[in-house]
Amino acid sequence: MTTATGPNPATGRTVIAAVFAILAVVFVVAGIAFAVLPANSLPGFLGHLDGSTGHHPLRAVGSLLVGVVFAVAAWFSLRYKSPEEED
Repeated sequence: MTTATGPNPATGRTVIAAVFAILAVVFVVAGIAFAVLPANSLPGFLGHLDGSTGHHPLRAVGSLLVGVVFAVAAWFSLRYKSPEEED
C-alpha cells in the first residue's frame, strides 16, 4: 500500500495525453493540407511557393506519420499504469 502525497499522477498523464492529441490533430490537418492544396495556395508557414501548381507529397506523408505517432503517444499515455498504480 502506498500513500500519495503529491498531485494525482493520472491528472498529469491526462494533460500530457491532451497535448499529444492536440499535436496529432494539428499534424494530421497539416498533412491533409499538404496533400490537397497546391503549393501556391498554402499559407507561408507551410511552404507557399508562388506560381507552383504542384503538391508536397513528402511533407504530406511526413506530417501524417508524425500525427499518427502523436496519436499513439496520447493513447499510450492514457493506458500506461505504473507498477504502483496496478495494486
